[in-house]
Amino acid sequence: MVDMDFKGIVYLVGAGPGDPDLITVKGLELLKKADVVLYDRLVNDSLLKHCPATAELIFVGKEPTRHQNPQEEIIKILIQKANKSKIIIRLKGGDPYIFGRGSEEALALIEAGIDFEIVPGITAGIGASAYSGAPLTHRNIVTQCLFLTAHESPEKNESQIQWELLARLKNTTLVIYMGASTLESTVEKLITFGMNPETPAVIVQNATLTSQKQYNSVLEKLPDLVQTENIKPPIITIIGETAVLSDKLNWFSKKPLFGKRIVCTRAEDQSLNITSLLEQNGAQVINFSVIKTHPSVPEIKLKDLLSENYNWIIFSSENGVRYFFQLLFNENSDARALMKSKIACIGKETAAKLKEYGLIADFIPSSFTSSVFVEEFFESIDIKNTKILRVKGNFQKDFIFESISEKGIEVFPLEVYSIERTHPGQEEIENLVMHGADAYLFTSSSTVKNFFDILGVNIAKKLLSESSVFAIGPVTRATLSEYKVENVIMSDNFSIEGLVNTLINFFRIS
Repeated sequence: MVDMDFKGIVYLVGAGPGDPDLITVKGLELLKKADVVLYDRLVNDSLLKHCPATAELIFVGKEPTRHQNPQEEIIKILIQKANKSKIIIRLKGGDPYIFGRGSEEALALIEAGIDFEIVPGITAGIGASAYSGAPLTHRNIVTQCLFLTAHESPEKNESQIQWELLARLKNTTLVIYMGASTLESTVEKLITFGMNPETPAVIVQNATLTSQKQYNSVLEKLPDLVQTENIKPPIITIIGETAVLSDKLNWFSKKPLFGKRIVCTRAEDQSLNITSLLEQNGAQVINFSVIKTHPSVPEIKLKDLLSENYNWIIFSSENGVRYFFQLLFNENSDARALMKSKIACIGKETAAKLKEYGLIADFIPSSFTSSVFVEEFFESIDIKNTKILRVKGNFQKDFIFESISEKGIEVFPLEVYSIERTHPGQEEIENLVMHGADAYLFTSSSTVKNFFDILGVNIAKKLLSESSVFAIGPVTRATLSEYKVENVIMSDNFSIEGLVNTLINFFRIS
């Protein structure tokens, strides 16, 4: 029986100032349970990856290249969805109640008889202050701060901002939102009404993001700065004596990869770890995934195969481990099915993935390459009466399988996943070609081949020749050499962590 009085609940959630890690725990947990999410332009898209696959994601921001949603339309959608779904998230940049029109939406929900909750977020002014090193207060310098928006409602007959009063305030930091287009007028009013033209100030663009830029100056020079530096929204302008402290307190821009555009070509479902490591070090990561993986279905049941008592099972990638256990679980079995076998892994990441399933590798080579693995593996086992299960992807050449077979050892190749080329959109390709990058990262031969296939040899070579190129290991570097790419820097220990460390060391020296 359908409940005709059914209504969902709307959560007005502050997504924070940009850095996705700055959303509150409650906000993140709600996203994981959402049925519908209405999100704004300044919400970091990576937050949407936490939503269930079944969630309906609706963009309601204001952006030139997308359909414009007037506020009345957004409220209408909220009410419609609340009458059909259980958990509706209205995801807003910053905090819902600080220049976010959250109160307008909450009042409309009350009028429609719909329950709501407010989940606060870190507002952009606070984020800009923290990430630029310009504190809003300091007990010996400034004891109060004031937030204001440079864009008031167009329905007002006159401005409610008392510029004369603001200009004469002492011991006060002004934090101005959305003021790029009106900054000249703002500065003129403040100086006209008595504010010192030499008052320290800082403009923060894309606050808290790895693309953040900040411009330190004084009040009277801000309009010229916007013009000469071509500063575009979104910006926060901080005006006050504490702005001078940003030279000492600016920790964000001192990260080793700050401001560097790094292109990662790894599969999207595997890029979380490397993206996180790069962003922690200040890099602006462009995920240009050129491969994707999906499970293969072997002709033989995994439980039946494992009943043949293999002495060793060999994994050489995280994908192999992940898809192997996915197959095992689908057959209503678990890690106990491997109790009669020893396990060998290539690489720390592969061994770490195995550990997630409660198993510790019995053998890991000293160097994470297939050739070293084969050499050391043969030295450590008795090849007589040995049966080996080789877990792999759909790649045609398999050095490990071929080397084991040549020794006369019984080895069964079990394909548990397939690698395919992705099809990036034209806009994504054009952005890459137009803006380029400081570095390109390749984590396998397949990422190299697909990068060249997608972009074409000439464009791919041009992009790589104008940048630094990093390979996770010798096989990947050899594939790059096949395409005549010679400016390749190889990771020290052939792991994701090693690749990132190599990148950091390179940019510290250069």
